[in-house]
Amino acid sequence: MIKCVAFDFDGTLVDSNDIKRETFFEIAHPWDTSGEVVAEVYERWPLADRYEKTRKIAEGLINRKLLPEGSSVESWGARLASDYTTLVENTITSSAEMPGASQALMNLSELGVLLFVNSATPIGPLRRLLELRHWAHFFRAVYGAEASKADNLRSIALESDAAMNEIVHVGDQPDDLRGAEQCNCHFVAMAAGNVVPVIRKSPLLVEDLRELPTLFNRISQETA
Repeated sequence: MIKCVAFDFDGTLVDSNDIKRETFFEIAHPWDTSGEVVAEVYERWPLADRYEKTRKIAEGLINRKLLPEGSSVESWGARLASDYTTLVENTITSSAEMPGASQALMNLSELGVLLFVNSATPIGPLRRLLELRHWAHFFRAVYGAEASKADNLRSIALESDAAMNEIVHVGDQPDDLRGAEQCNCHFVAMAAGNVVPVIRKSPLLVEDLRELPTLFNRISQETA
């Protein structure tokens, strides 16, 4: 029996993967018109959170003498992070949800399944986005970039008093899959977006989140 579900956020509940990447280029464009600094940061630190990425962007801009003389990495990193958070919040609040997201959250809640978020977004901005999208009430707790996907799943197991084989992690990125594998819980790939082949080949996948209850019945029957 599936007791709880942990959802990734970007690309799983909201169609926001491209939005987040493009926003880094947008906030740095006045000084990095070619986008080279941001592209380099993405290439070298793809898994860094927004604060580390904006700090690295500020460092790259200063090293290339694209910012005023005497600029500090800390102050410019904080400024860029603030600009990024504001712009992303405004954009993602009104961006499209992934197919069936709202209905799936409602259906699973009505079935008594405990819902969690397990995202690479820092907890503070993540909670704000859930509130703005009117989804916060669906979730028992929110876990973000402050820990790994696997560590978050372990915390979810403790909070929900669920065994790992009673937990499903729904995501669209390799780190979502790795987290589930490290914890030996079920993984369901959200395959409606432009996902990488390893995710597309997952034995359990959906292109509409409303398919999840039926899929969970299948999982329960196969593991009974």
